[in-house]
Amino acid sequence: MNLKLLLTYDGTDFHGWQYQPNKRTVSGVLRSVFDRLIDGEYKLIGVGRTDSGVHALGYVANLLIYGRLRVKVEDLKYKLNRMLPEDVYVRDVSPVPEGFHARYSAISKTYRYLFGGGYDPLMRRRIWFVRRPPSPSKVAPKMKVLLGRHDFHPFAADERENGVCTLYDIRFGCKGGYVFMDVRGDRFLRKMVRFLASLAVMLEEGRVTVEEVEESLRTGRRIKTLTPAPPWGLYLLRVEYPEGY
Repeated sequence: MNLKLLLTYDGTDFHGWQYQPNKRTVSGVLRSVFDRLIDGEYKLIGVGRTDSGVHALGYVANLLIYGRLRVKVEDLKYKLNRMLPEDVYVRDVSPVPEGFHARYSAISKTYRYLFGGGYDPLMRRRIWFVRRPPSPSKVAPKMKVLLGRHDFHPFAADERENGVCTLYDIRFGCKGGYVFMDVRGDRFLRKMVRFLASLAVMLEEGRVTVEEVEESLRTGRRIKTLTPAPPWGLYLLRVEYPEGY
């Protein structure tokens, strides 16, 4: 049996998605519940890792069950949400073909980063507050230089050999008094969206030029002052799959 799980979680008190011994992770708390609901072997597969403090609105995982599920599939969502902590919520549970893989079947992921101006202590673990949030009309055209297929090693903290990703879209907008940046691509390197969020602020403040961004993409050299934005402003918004998944 293969089940697709759609999850929302508050990443504040998690060390990311990936299971780590002696650390609280999203997959770890899910596994502790599945251990009580499944007799026999199972495998929990996530669409990808998220850093400590990163949130998710539409995280996707799949649950391969080789043993026996103690509850009916149609009752599993209710049962999980009764047993899980309050910072994780299962939005949907649905059977999928055996070939579905949360990570390898995905065709795109969209991340959202939130920026704020005036500080709000109630949102301090939800939004990155900066002196000058990116102006959609000013920064969006400049960030378009990143679209397409590039080696994004200069804009990530990733040591994997393959740094080539395709960015399909980068959009900026305002909602609820905050600025958001949505980035959609086929894959993302570690901390890549956080580096792009920091780049957007630097472009707004005039601390980097479009020409320097183009040069970094061309040469593979990182912009010296570029560092990743904080994790708490980042959300995995949605994951897209081929029709039928």
